[in-house]
Amino acid sequence: MLSHNCFNHKSNSGGAASQRISSCSKKSHYITASKKLISLATVFAVAAILWCSPTKAYASGFDPVYYAERYPDVANAVGTSQKALIQHYIDYGVYEGRFQNAAEEEAGTPLNTYIDINLTNQTVTYILDGEQVLQTPCVTGDVSQNRETPTGVFAIYAHIPGQYLTGPDWHVWVDYWMPFYGGIGLHDATWRGKFGGNIYKTAGSHGCVNISHKAAKELFNMVGIGTVVTVHE
Repeated sequence: MLSHNCFNHKSNSGGAASQRISSCSKKSHYITASKKLISLATVFAVAAILWCSPTKAYASGFDPVYYAERYPDVANAVGTSQKALIQHYIDYGVYEGRFQNAAEEEAGTPLNTYIDINLTNQTVTYILDGEQVLQTPCVTGDVSQNRETPTGVFAIYAHIPGQYLTGPDWHVWVDYWMPFYGGIGLHDATWRGKFGGNIYKTAGSHGCVNISHKAAKELFNMVGIGTVVTVHE
């Protein structure tokens, strides 16, 4: 949090010389204060630009800058924030045949880059430009506790190298956090010794998709904000 500094000035009651020194001292303080205020204003302005403007994404994934410029009708309707553009793409763009990046448009066809989460097979598969480049077993939401991982089409909205995940009865550290729906996302789960199979039916997660540390690191280094995630039975 940024805070403003308060400056207190004391005037000297001596002669003309001391008054001039006091005056110069005040001017110096005012100049310093003005510079700090200008610096703060600059910081806030840059922060506002970064918050409101879309960020360049990976070439093989969703590119919000490209999407906003390529489809001005969408930008006019939902705005240019990264979140709004991603949401439009997964809700409408995919089905309307809109391209998610310049590489797709150049190829003339969707390049099919996404993360596939199969709840029945308990696998996470990363498809890059139509080619499978990673597949790993996973553990999804605990069925017996009604904590099933939600199905649907989503997109990674944060890409965080290290964070505590906290809930009513858990507080755990993960090295790779890739959320795609509220507080649900992909992450490493070093407390698990096994993945895949029927673990999710009675000893699953609180809704997240648990994968091994090695697999999480590999996936994290290949995807980014905007990567589409499909979750299905």
